[in-house]
Amino acid sequence: MHGVVGVLKRISIAPLSMRGQRSPGRKPPILIKRLIALAVLGGAEILRVAPPVGAALPDVSGMAWMGGDLFVAVHDRKQGGDRERPHISLLRLPAAKGSLEREAVAVRWPGSQGEGHDLESVARIPDRQKLLLVESGDDGGPIRRIFYARLGTQGMELVSSLPWPHRVRNVEGSAVARVNNRLIFLYAERAHGHATTRLRWADLQLEPLRLGSFREMPLTSPGPEGPHRRPVTALEVDRAGQIYVASAIDPGNDDGPFRSMVWRVGRIQVDSANKLQLILDQKPKLLAQLDKHKVEALAIRETQTDEPELVVGVDNENLGGKIRRLQLSARRDPAS
Repeated sequence: MHGVVGVLKRISIAPLSMRGQRSPGRKPPILIKRLIALAVLGGAEILRVAPPVGAALPDVSGMAWMGGDLFVAVHDRKQGGDRERPHISLLRLPAAKGSLEREAVAVRWPGSQGEGHDLESVARIPDRQKLLLVESGDDGGPIRRIFYARLGTQGMELVSSLPWPHRVRNVEGSAVARVNNRLIFLYAERAHGHATTRLRWADLQLEPLRLGSFREMPLTSPGPEGPHRRPVTALEVDRAGQIYVASAIDPGNDDGPFRSMVWRVGRIQVDSANKLQLILDQKPKLLAQLDKHKVEALAIRETQTDEPELVVGVDNENLGGKIRRLQLSARRDPAS
């Protein structure tokens, strides 16, 4: 993207059912199996599924594009929480007019701490059907892990997990960048009530799952402003190394009102000496402003055109979740 301001185009999101979470060892639902096959194998088949009825889209706390119209979303369900809410979902955007398609994904959780707890972000490994599912730390609680997952035609496998190497409180954004032959893991905490958080990054190794020494720098969000601001509620890095964040207002009332802004804030690259650099812009570029919505997920989706598409997911608490596409334009997203 090259210095353009975005407007978010609405997409129809009809009520969707959970269709039942899959128990480990059972065959994956046909929608999951076919959607994954299309993304993994690069198929061009158009999948037509009658939109089911049932529960609305749950919160979208993190999202990663996996190819085609397929996304993996995570939800901030806690251990012992609502069993009707999934930890992980597969989403397919409609090709044109139509409804979002969704399937819950059940997995075997590795380790002794049980099922996922407050997954607030998910980061795809660039150009691979692999991901990191990231727990937030839940206000400094004892359950704080990073899961390494593979997505295949039989569903999702959690290969391994890693405890956060240092204490975290509320990580709401994470991403993985490929810089030359290196994988770099980036994350930021939401830093509720502050204008500034810390953007941290380290080398990532997948097998075995391992993180190198972290570096950091302060990241200040220009807005939205107010006593309930969160400078980072989502984080994404594109193929060129450009870094995007969402910032939001969350008054602590599950009915809102919420407000969000999406920014391009800098880039990660190597210099002429092949040394890794993270450079933050002095003036972040505002890409979108959303009134009445709390953006908690950003995903770059590559398209047939020169410009990728930025897809956002929102967590409006009691009002549920939504998915929107960021179209490149000079207008502002109207309130809805």
